[in-house]
Amino acid sequence: MINMVKNLEYVQISDFGDIRTGKTPKTENTEYWNGNVPFITPTDIPGFDSKKLLHTERTISVEGVRSQKKTLLPPNSLCVSCIATIGKLCLTSVPSITNQQINSIIVNDNYNPDYLFYVFRYYLPYLQLIGGGTGSGTSIINKNKFSKLKYPIFKDKSHQAKIANVLSNYDQLIENNNKRIKLLESMAGELYKEWFVRFRFPGYRSVDIKKQSAKGWCFGDREDGQFIPVNWNFAELIETAEFKRGKNITSFEMVDGEIPVIAAGLEPSGYNNQSNVKGYNLTVSASGANAGYLAYHLEDIWAADCSYYQNDDNVWFVYNALKFLQPVISNMQVGSAQPHVYAKNINRISTIKPSNEWIQKYEEKVNPIYLEIKNLKNKNGLLTKQRDALLPRLMSGKLSVEGKEVI
Repeated sequence: MINMVKNLEYVQISDFGDIRTGKTPKTENTEYWNGNVPFITPTDIPGFDSKKLLHTERTISVEGVRSQKKTLLPPNSLCVSCIATIGKLCLTSVPSITNQQINSIIVNDNYNPDYLFYVFRYYLPYLQLIGGGTGSGTSIINKNKFSKLKYPIFKDKSHQAKIANVLSNYDQLIENNNKRIKLLESMAGELYKEWFVRFRFPGYRSVDIKKQSAKGWCFGDREDGQFIPVNWNFAELIETAEFKRGKNITSFEMVDGEIPVIAAGLEPSGYNNQSNVKGYNLTVSASGANAGYLAYHLEDIWAADCSYYQNDDNVWFVYNALKFLQPVISNMQVGSAQPHVYAKNINRISTIKPSNEWIQKYEEKVNPIYLEIKNLKNKNGLLTKQRDALLPRLMSGKLSVEGKEVI
């Protein structure tokens, strides 16, 4: 068998296609925003393991696109974060624009976009090493340096497509599972709003209610105004759940383990062999650009630079209550240079406090949903390991696309 490693050639990124650095339209001009064009930032890319980007937090209007010349990217453009967080990747699914933290490649006809995506994923440590060597204090790879970097690739486009197809099959299964997870999460969230926002829980017409008046809550009817069951109240979150501050752990204290260390970012900052929070739990990022971001975890964690809550009796009620109030939490950021969201302020959020009976009924309804989510996440973990085991062998040519080892 021919050793396919000999067919690898070092190619400059500029040869892959047209490289563009994104821009941010003027935020004060409302005509530029809330349109149909996705506006991609590194935060919109879920992690280092995503592929097609299907959703962004913000969108741009036609006027906003016109204000940013030569920044519109066609579908299947490869986006690479090159400032601060180096190496987050995605392929555009529709025409999109990115901010200035991202360099993008409009891939030309000589290369397969999916194949290039896996090339960048495989050589992520190389890219991060280049980005961290600027001496500026902030990781950065500008457009000029990015364009000149070289990667070893297979020039045969049909061979690129075969490699991409093998790896894409795994990513497609992962993406399908992620869509199911999003649907299940939406189901739990909608049930919370139906019961505890609209107050249409089972048998709601037969319970005694109270209405809000100028003098407070009093008995009333459902004809008009805000009403809740007589034994429910609005109260500070701390009467239902108390968030606590995590304990920081340095990179030197981390060891090789399977316990995620949750800090300020959206992804684990590392792994450890011990945890300080057990079972299902919630975290809110305490500082940085993502301060106030709420997440749930289906496993033990080490809570570091974040606030956390743990209680198997009502964790999903608390999660969906705060998910509904996520904009309120995000607006709690204090500090300009380094935004913070403190546990004490989260605990003061005013929210609905149903009777314990109804909290438990909600938990019983949604527990099977989150158990299914856990199963899907476990499946994704196995698929990811299998794909990542193939990635280096396919990229190096040590494994042929027919699945045979190359001698």
